[in-house]
Amino acid sequence: MRVELHCHSLFSDGTLSVTQLVERAVKSRLELLILTDHDSVSGGPELFAAAGAAGLAARLGIEINCAGTDQIHILGYGLRVDAEGFAERLADFRERRIVRARMIVEKLRALGCAVDYDDVRASAQETLGRPHVADALRRKGIVKSRQEAFDRFLAKGKAAYVPPMGPSPEEAISLIRDAGGFACLAHPQTAGKAPELEKLFRAGLEGIEVHYGAHTPSQRLAYGDWAEKRRLLACGGSDCHGPGTGRDARLGVEYGEAAYGALMERIF
Repeated sequence: MRVELHCHSLFSDGTLSVTQLVERAVKSRLELLILTDHDSVSGGPELFAAAGAAGLAARLGIEINCAGTDQIHILGYGLRVDAEGFAERLADFRERRIVRARMIVEKLRALGCAVDYDDVRASAQETLGRPHVADALRRKGIVKSRQEAFDRFLAKGKAAYVPPMGPSPEEAISLIRDAGGFACLAHPQTAGKAPELEKLFRAGLEGIEVHYGAHTPSQRLAYGDWAEKRRLLACGGSDCHGPGTGRDARLGVEYGEAAYGALMERIF
């Protein structure tokens, strides 16, 4: 069976509306769609309306980008989005992103790039990120793609890079758990080696993205074994961001019946 637990819409750095994601999910014959925008759950009303009309099982999740590195992202599932303090914390994370974006723009302008903050903000429906800076550079004709923008300016070590300002991984995990959800490590291949993964496990991680769209068979096997030994849920998704992003994968990853059953017990 095919499910999608990791995808993005216009509410963060995706290029598809929530309704368009639901339409794709139906065409891909998904059993379940979970929307996981960065630092936002604002897509919930549209998700439930569109999925309900289409007869598709859907849930609302989140992806929280952590400070210190751009490589550790924590996915949250089974959330109570009305939990005390939850919305306020997300709003704070989004404000930090604005500060970061303004700093990046200042660096770009110092490099001679004719781009300003309003250009960046123009394409962002809610959560702002480096991909929106990349899109502004593309619209100005400075780069041809998001990837080129990262390669030339925005990636770590490049001239316009600014470190992330989000919460620590431990804070992100705690926020998700306090909202009644469970935390899953996104794309673990970028998060570090065994010591880093063990630290996250000790912080309260309950799942790891084993069935990630970009994983090789050997990576799926290795992360699956790591998760099984620690009794963690094997989560998964395509990390689809939509057309023009360089990450427009087909929605969904394949799940076996046992793994799907364990996941459903926790999410529902």
